[in-house]
Amino acid sequence: MTGGEGLFGAPLTTAKRIMNEIKDKLGLWCSIGIAENKFLAKMAAEMKKPLGITELWKADIGLKLWPLPVQAMYGIGAKTAEKLNRMGIKTIGDLAKSDRNRIIQAFGKGGDEIYHHARGMDDSPVLARVVDDMKSIGRSTTLPEDLSDIAQAKLVLMALADDIGMTARRHQKKGRTVHITLKYADFRVVTKQTTIPATYTTREIFQAGCRLLEQHWNHLHPVRLIGISLSGFHEDSSANQLSFFDKMENPSKKNKTEQIEKAMDIIRNKHGPETITFAALVRKGKP
Repeated sequence: MTGGEGLFGAPLTTAKRIMNEIKDKLGLWCSIGIAENKFLAKMAAEMKKPLGITELWKADIGLKLWPLPVQAMYGIGAKTAEKLNRMGIKTIGDLAKSDRNRIIQAFGKGGDEIYHHARGMDDSPVLARVVDDMKSIGRSTTLPEDLSDIAQAKLVLMALADDIGMTARRHQKKGRTVHITLKYADFRVVTKQTTIPATYTTREIFQAGCRLLEQHWNHLHPVRLIGISLSGFHEDSSANQLSFFDKMENPSKKNKTEQIEKAMDIIRNKHGPETITFAALVRKGKP
C-alpha cells in the first residue's frame, strides 16, 4: 500500500474496512496481517484467526515472532521442524540467530529462504491474480478452542465447503481433487486428499471432505485448524469427456443438486448470504 495512503487511507484503517465489508456482505470472518513484506503479513494474519487484524513490523519480530516454535512458521512443515529441533533449533528466534551456512548445508536453497524469513526478510513481489490463474479454491479456519468432537468438526467442514462451492460455481470451476488440512494443538499438520468426479457442488465437496475426515480423525488429538480445498480444474477439451467415475454417477441426481445450489446462490447474491443455508448449519450455528 506504500504510496496509496491518499487513496485508501492508513493501512490499519483500510484493513478494518476490508474486514468489516467481508463480514457484512458475505457473512464471513477473516484475519488480516499488515507488514512490510509478504512473509510477515502471512505470519501476522495467522496471529488473530479467525477474526482480527495484526500489525507485524520488522522492529516487532523479536517480541512477536521469535518466541514462536519453528513449526508455527509459514513454509516449515513437520519434517523440517523435526530436523531443526534435532539441531537444537526450537523457536523462530533460534533459527534467526543460527549460522546461515549451517542452515543452508542442512536444507539447501530452501534453508536460505527460511533463514531469511526468520529474520523478517522477504523480497518476493506481490503479484495480481486473475481467474484463469486459479489452481485451487481453499478455505480454512482456526477454531476458537481445540476440537476433539468429529460431529462439530463436520459442521465446520460443511461451512467451509459451502463457501468453496459458491466460489467454484461463480467462476465455473469444476474440480476433481478434494484436499483437507488438520492442524493439531501441538502445531502438527496433516494433509490428505482424494479424487472425485468433477464437481463444484457443495454437497459433493463436503462428502469427500467428510470421508477423509472420518478416515483420519483421532479424538485423542484435538484439532486447532480445519481446512478444505478443491483443485484439479479442467483446463482443456478433456473437460467435456466423462471419466469412469462420472459414468457411475446418477446424472439426474447430480444435475438436480447443481440446480438447487445455483438457485441458493441467486437468492444469496440478491438477499445476502445468511438468507438461505443448509439445515445443519441453521441448527448448530455457523462457526
